[in-house]
Amino acid sequence: MTIRKTVVWSLLLVALAGGCAAVVGAGGGEPESVKAVTVPLDRGRSGKLTVGPLRFLGGLDIAGGDRVGGLSGLWVDPAGDRFFAIGDTGLVVDGRLQTDAGGRLTGLSDVHSRPLTVEEGTSHSKGRTDAEDLTRLPDGGWLVSLERDHRILHYKSGDRGPEGTPTPIPLPPGMDSAPENGGLEALTRLPDGRLLAMEEGKDDGRRERRAWITRAGIKGDGVPRSAADWQPFTYLAAPRYRPTSVAPLPDGGALVLERWVSLLGGWSSRLVRVAPGQLTAGAVVDGEELGRLEPPLVNDNFEGIATRPGPAGETLVYLISDNNFSSLQRTYLLLFALPGPSS
Repeated sequence: MTIRKTVVWSLLLVALAGGCAAVVGAGGGEPESVKAVTVPLDRGRSGKLTVGPLRFLGGLDIAGGDRVGGLSGLWVDPAGDRFFAIGDTGLVVDGRLQTDAGGRLTGLSDVHSRPLTVEEGTSHSKGRTDAEDLTRLPDGGWLVSLERDHRILHYKSGDRGPEGTPTPIPLPPGMDSAPENGGLEALTRLPDGRLLAMEEGKDDGRRERRAWITRAGIKGDGVPRSAADWQPFTYLAAPRYRPTSVAPLPDGGALVLERWVSLLGGWSSRLVRVAPGQLTAGAVVDGEELGRLEPPLVNDNFEGIATRPGPAGETLVYLISDNNFSSLQRTYLLLFALPGPSS
């Protein structure tokens, strides 16, 4: 979601970049120059490399002008070579990830940016293009969740992210009452083929957040055919936090990204593991907190999360922040390793 300008300008969250920079070509129309600068987990403690059980494997501060920013949803291919992101201003960004011999994230290359097409084509309406999360289907298609004009769009192709003319799919029941700027912020496909969606909701301090999971056994691509294919459950966020994205875990569970912002404390992000047995219709889910990103650790408006299997049985976790195209914020891409089976 886009944080109100009055809040953004009140927060002096300017992060200083360090490390080595790489300039890469970006395109999708006119080429753009994107600079990716490495950042530590904790600028004051070079030896700080963990957040709970998560091991830090590098981070980037990405500067892309008005062509790469505002990113709210993230997907990384299983090989870890490419990333795909969508933004709440209607951007689709894709590129290649660079890592060193130790698997640490070091840079980006071949970055492209283009408008997200919606049902009527390219739109300049914020209400039509406020994309918040995305997930890929086994046939190469994509699902993208959007708020304001609440819907989930099905794209049948896209080697560079969602493209072509999409078709809306049935929404979970009750979405007509969702806040304009607090709709389906989180969407993913689980290993068993079910879809998981979460509503950000209002900034009302309540822990309870509406969530849905599709029923098992939907034929074909697993995309729901009616609202009845969605089964509700309740997700309990931490007080004042709200879910912003979700990604699958190899055991059938999920990793939820939550976000909170305050005038005094700045940004804070929370990573929560949900066990597969908790993802059932009617459940009240209180997951396991793995850790938080908050000062003095690198932090900003983290809204996107992606996971993939690692080479040594771990799960690799990627986080991306939405800079709201503000000079007071940054687009960070971070990589962590979470111990445990990855297949």
